[in-house]
Amino acid sequence: MAGDDVMLMAMRRGKWQGDEMTAPDPLEQSANGDGSSDIATEFDDVRLVQRRWQAACIDGALPPYEELALGSVGRFADEMAVVRLQPGTDSFILRAGPRFSAIAGLSEPAAVLSVLPFPFQRAISGAIELARPAARPRLALCRSIIDGMVSAVEVLALPLSCRWPGEYFLVFARPRKSQIDLARLLINSTDEGILALSALDSAGAEARDYQVLSINNAAARFLGVSAEDMRFRLLSQSNAARGLSRLLDECGVARAHGVAAPSLELEYQLDGETVSLQVGVAETDGLLAVTLTDIREIRNRETLFRSLFDDNPVPMYVRQVDGGAFLNVNTAALNLYGRGRGEFLALGIADLEPDVVGLPASGERYVRHRTAAGSELDVIEYARNIQVGTAPATLSTIVDITERKRAEDRISFLAHHDPLTGVGNRTTFSQEIEEAVATAVAGHQPFVLLLVDLDDFKAVNDTLGHAAGDSLLVETADRIRKLLRRSDLVARLGGDEFAILLRGALSRADVETLAKRIIQAISEPHLYEGHKLAIGASLGAAIAPADAREAGTLLKCADLALYRSKRDGKGAFHFFEPEMDAEMRDRRELEFELRCADLDRELELHYQPIISVKTGALRGFEALVRWRNPRRGMVSPAEFIPLAEETGMIEAIGRWVLDEACRRASTWPEDLVIAVNASAVQFRQGHFAETIGQAIARSGLDPARLEIEITESVLLADTGANLAVLQRLKEIGVRIALDDFGTGYSSMSYLRRFPFSRLKIDRSFVRDIGSSRESMAIVRAIIGLGANLGIDTTAEGVETGAQLELLRQERCGEIQGFLFSPPVDGAGAAEIIASYRGNKVQVA
Repeated sequence: MAGDDVMLMAMRRGKWQGDEMTAPDPLEQSANGDGSSDIATEFDDVRLVQRRWQAACIDGALPPYEELALGSVGRFADEMAVVRLQPGTDSFILRAGPRFSAIAGLSEPAAVLSVLPFPFQRAISGAIELARPAARPRLALCRSIIDGMVSAVEVLALPLSCRWPGEYFLVFARPRKSQIDLARLLINSTDEGILALSALDSAGAEARDYQVLSINNAAARFLGVSAEDMRFRLLSQSNAARGLSRLLDECGVARAHGVAAPSLELEYQLDGETVSLQVGVAETDGLLAVTLTDIREIRNRETLFRSLFDDNPVPMYVRQVDGGAFLNVNTAALNLYGRGRGEFLALGIADLEPDVVGLPASGERYVRHRTAAGSELDVIEYARNIQVGTAPATLSTIVDITERKRAEDRISFLAHHDPLTGVGNRTTFSQEIEEAVATAVAGHQPFVLLLVDLDDFKAVNDTLGHAAGDSLLVETADRIRKLLRRSDLVARLGGDEFAILLRGALSRADVETLAKRIIQAISEPHLYEGHKLAIGASLGAAIAPADAREAGTLLKCADLALYRSKRDGKGAFHFFEPEMDAEMRDRRELEFELRCADLDRELELHYQPIISVKTGALRGFEALVRWRNPRRGMVSPAEFIPLAEETGMIEAIGRWVLDEACRRASTWPEDLVIAVNASAVQFRQGHFAETIGQAIARSGLDPARLEIEITESVLLADTGANLAVLQRLKEIGVRIALDDFGTGYSSMSYLRRFPFSRLKIDRSFVRDIGSSRESMAIVRAIIGLGANLGIDTTAEGVETGAQLELLRQERCGEIQGFLFSPPVDGAGAAEIIASYRGNKVQVA
């Protein structure tokens, strides 16, 4: 295997170790010995990477690549690239992770550094050049367009030692959270030219230059260039724009000294004609939004409403351009703001508009003004540049839209949003998906439909009431919204079901990553009036137009994928596959057959023996229900039990199982127990304890011989109702076992609050105890926990002698599995009992 591949595999296999390290990070110091200032990262996990690098330095030597990758940064592989420097050759990207490639615009995972866009070349080279002499990680920033947004991308270079020739660096790239929407800067463009610029500091005494991030067609026409050719180039590369650079420098100097900017007018020759422009500049987070307006058009509008000013019923006022002082105001404006003329003319613009930054520019804008009484007004201000004498001024016409806007906003919101969660409603979703499908079918923009269904949400409503459920829905919608882009849509379709439209061509891997993040976010506990609420989510996805070319069909496809996720145990995600439609038809047929089944004739119980590890004695059996379908043959419980829970058949099936298990166990020797699994649906129906009591009474079985096995899903909602049912079963004399222990998250607190009879170790841990240190540690911890609490432990799924020996060494109480016997029918159970009576089962 080539050295590059070895390094990539190491990077992908790496796991975090020792996250508790809290040593101070030298990269967070204010300055370095070489005179360069550090840029602080805004990500906690990136700081941890820096600390891990420092911890890996021994005796001042750079950490070996393999050690750092295997022990620290493997989970960042998607955001990293391996860069090699060799004398006499271009810097080379050996391998780049998918996320790094997407951010940097790489089409191939390996390439020379010079193929990257200029900002990334500069940032990566700069970070490496800082890291080389310092022999420690260094961070640089660059700006890039990601998903239509300008993002500040952190580029971290970590120098490493390596046994291969050349110098090696791990380069990490991640966009910061803050982004700037360029479209918002250009949204009001009509005949005005608009540019978005990023200032570039000069290295020496040369004039400052600007990088063009975005430019509209009007600005390109004014400057005599192509908008596409000019984007991301330097402003100085356009002859007509050299004078613009000078004006921007003057404006920047004025802002730096806290004084008003000079009047920005630009005049030059273009194709034999004189172009005269008025230049407007606004700064946002280090970016410049520049507007170019034909002065002749502005001058043609200067006299608007001049003759109607004083007696006009529409509020108006005049301000100086230089300083912003009020020069005149009409009676309608005085009435609107509740002030006298002298009082009004003595105001500053900040008294009228408290949130103003600088002096408002000309044009139309929506603002919020304040009256003399302190109340707020929603107004539209139409500002036009005029001349008052020889001085430039602004005439503003004010339209009060306070009441209209409040009514419109409320009506619009209710028409398009879910009133509880604030996300889109079904009406909005229907409109959006119809338009999105039409666009996708036309070949313009594919998209992904995600359906989200909350797992175990009904349990919260049933136990804590609808107010708790509403709180959970609001929090869920907010968590989903935070993970989406501005172009995406989330809507609540009703109940606990949400839909998400992901616009644009996304890879299946990107969609799957987002789905997992949504599942993780929703599964985080939610606090409500002292209760810790925990639910899950299942997701299904369909892609348009690949899966369907009509909205209704696409919804059906996504719903089938969602059903597959719910069937796979919840908390899962699936894309639609064509065979799912056939599976759904088969499911409906199976549901019909289950509803029509003769339970006494078609259901049967099988029994798996439970063996004492210490004595080898038979302790009893676990009863497992089977369905012998007349047409299909034996149907797996994994198929029909979830179906029974969804359709309400589980109550009748559960009653039959309890009656049959108790009846059969009553014929066995009195020292043998019978274990019966209880569905979470049965447990929540409210009369489960009575059903068990009736089965015991009909069979005459000693209650102490019946053990009810419940899973951690039964304990989902932390309410007194669960404990009340468990306590009622305890009072009857029934034993309670906690099944699949260790696979969930809610059972630990219940161990303190309820005396369980047994903990059953899930087979997934038992299967790997011979090969996985983690599984062995979990099994050992569960057995030790049970011993300390005085609770028996049973290991499921024991299939080999090696597993048995390890469990014996850990003093596990009981075991069951194919090593001794698979589940057998009633006759087989009788044979095992007869054999047990003659000779104890051998476990040695």
